[in-house]
Amino acid sequence: MTGKKFFNRMLGGIVVCTLLAPTFVRADSNDHEQARQALAEGKIIPLRAVLENIEKQYAGQVVKIEFEHDDDDGQNRWLYEIKLLQDSGDMLKLLVDAENGKILKLKGKTRHNKTQDND
Repeated sequence: MTGKKFFNRMLGGIVVCTLLAPTFVRADSNDHEQARQALAEGKIIPLRAVLENIEKQYAGQVVKIEFEHDDDDGQNRWLYEIKLLQDSGDMLKLLVDAENGKILKLKGKTRHNKTQDND
């Protein structure tokens, strides 16, 4: 199985697990509907586009995705929080602006074995 096929199956599994077992998701129960509405209104880009970009930059498997609204800094924006298990076994946590796909924060070890923690 190629890496892309495995990634797609893994993502499908995450989506199915999220739909079938919402008690395992820490986000609010209405996050799914909020994401759907924000996407329909053109406020955010699709998660698929974000994941394709991340897949190009970082090797690993997505193990968790959260959709959040952040207005703490007055910017009033939607965020994707993505946890990626890398081949090395290290966990990489990315905070992505859901409007444009820009990575805002990165925590963990990258491929080059450098610890990242940019705010």
